[in-house]
Amino acid sequence: MSLTLSIQKKILANMKLNFLKFLLSSIAIFLTSCLATTTDTIAVSSDATFVSLTFTANDSIPYLNTAVFSLVDSTIVNLDSLPYKTRIDSVFPTFSFTSTSAAFLHNLDTPANDSILITGKDTIDFNIHYKVRNYASDQISHKDYKIKVNVHKVDPELYIWNKITDLDTHQATSQKAVLLKNTIYYYQNNGSTNYLYKSNDGYNWSPSSTVSNLPNNVTFSDLTVFYDSLYLTNSNLIYKSSNGSDWTAKGVNNYNLKSILFSLNSKLWAIAQLKSDLSKYYFASSSDGVIWAVNTSDVIPNNFPTSDFSALSFSARTGKPKAIVIGGKNSNGKMGSWSTENGTYWVPFGDENHTLDTLAVGSSIIAYDNKLLLFGIKTNGTTHLKESIDEGLSWKMPNKKYNYIKDYQARSYQSALIFKPNDDDKSYGANRIFLIGGQDETTVFSDVWTGKLNRKNFLR
Repeated sequence: MSLTLSIQKKILANMKLNFLKFLLSSIAIFLTSCLATTTDTIAVSSDATFVSLTFTANDSIPYLNTAVFSLVDSTIVNLDSLPYKTRIDSVFPTFSFTSTSAAFLHNLDTPANDSILITGKDTIDFNIHYKVRNYASDQISHKDYKIKVNVHKVDPELYIWNKITDLDTHQATSQKAVLLKNTIYYYQNNGSTNYLYKSNDGYNWSPSSTVSNLPNNVTFSDLTVFYDSLYLTNSNLIYKSSNGSDWTAKGVNNYNLKSILFSLNSKLWAIAQLKSDLSKYYFASSSDGVIWAVNTSDVIPNNFPTSDFSALSFSARTGKPKAIVIGGKNSNGKMGSWSTENGTYWVPFGDENHTLDTLAVGSSIIAYDNKLLLFGIKTNGTTHLKESIDEGLSWKMPNKKYNYIKDYQARSYQSALIFKPNDDDKSYGANRIFLIGGQDETTVFSDVWTGKLNRKNFLR
C-alpha cells in the first residue's frame, strides 16, 4: 500500500512538472506571437515623397476637382490653370504621400511660417502661399514642397485688339490683303496706280512699291491665293503672280471670267459667262489656274452674288472641305448666303433664315475658334460683326467681348485674315486676327489692327 502511494506521488509530481513546462511553453509561444504582431504593425519607412493632391468640389466652387497637380522642381502645381475667377479661398485639399506620420502646411506669407496640421478636414485659403512638410512614418525623415495653385487671371473669352500702324492710303478706290507663303500682301489701287505693301509678321511693313503688268484701274475684290500663286480677274482676263509683284494675263477661250470665288478641293473656282451668250452665269473650275472647265449645266442659282461678296473655304466639323459665299450683289441687286462642298451644288442659307438681312456689301469672313466671324458695317454706320456656330447657316451678334475695339472706326471692304507671325515668339501666340484697311462712305483706311482670343494665348 505504501509502495502504491509512493508511485502515485511521483506521478502527481511529474504531472505538475509537465503542466508547468506546458504553461511556460504556452507563455513563450504567446509572447513570441505578440512580439511578431507588434513587429509587423510598427514597420516604418523613411520615404516622405509626395504622391498626389486633389481638391474636393463643392456647391460654391464647382470647378475645384478639375485641378490636376504635378510635381515640378519640388513645387506641387496645377499646370493647367483653373477657370477664370475660380475661388480658391475655401478649399478642401487631400494630400497623399508614400508614407506619413504627420504633415503640416507652413504659411510662407508670415515671418514665423505659421503652420497647420493637415487632418483631411481642413478648409484652406490657397491665395496664401504655402509649403507642405511631410514627415515619413519613421517620424524623423521629412520633405518640403511648395504649393502653387494656378487660376486664369484674364477672361479666356475676351478679345484683345491693338492698332499696329497706319500705312499710306494713296486714296485707294480698291484694296485687299491676302496671305501668301507666310507673307501678307496688301494691294491698293487709286484708279491710276497699283501699290503693294508687304509684311512677314504683320507688324513691320515695307514701303509701298508699284506693281507691274496690272491694269491701272484693276480692282482687287476677288484676289485669291491658289497653289502658292495669286489670281484675280479684270476685263474678262485672269491675272496670275507667283511673287506678288510681277503679273501675267491670260484669256479663256469661249468664256469670260467675271469673278474668282475660292480654292476648294484642289481647284480654283470662278463665275464665268459664255462669250456667245452673256445672259447667263456658270460655275467654272481649274486645276492649274490656266485651263478652265465650264459645264453649261452648272448655271448659277437665282440670287447668287456675282460681285462684292465675301467668300471663304474652310474645313467643316466633319473634316470635309466646305465653302461659303456671303452678301454681295446678284444680278437683281439682292444679297444672300450660300454654301457648297463641291463647287457645283449649292445650299441657299438665306432662304432658311434672315439673320443676315442687315448685312452690307463688302464684308469679310474668317474661320476662327470653331466659328465663322463676319466683319463689315451696318447701314447706320456702326461696326458690324456677326458670328456663326453652325458653319454659316445662322448668324447672331456675338458677345460684346468681340465688339469692343477701342478707336476702331466702322467700315466695309476691310481685309480679315488669320496669321501666326512667329512660332518662336510666345507673345504672338497662335491664330492672330489681322484687320487691314477698308473704307466707309467718306474715308479710305489703310490701318492695320490685330486681335486674338485670350484663350489662344494660353500655352497649355
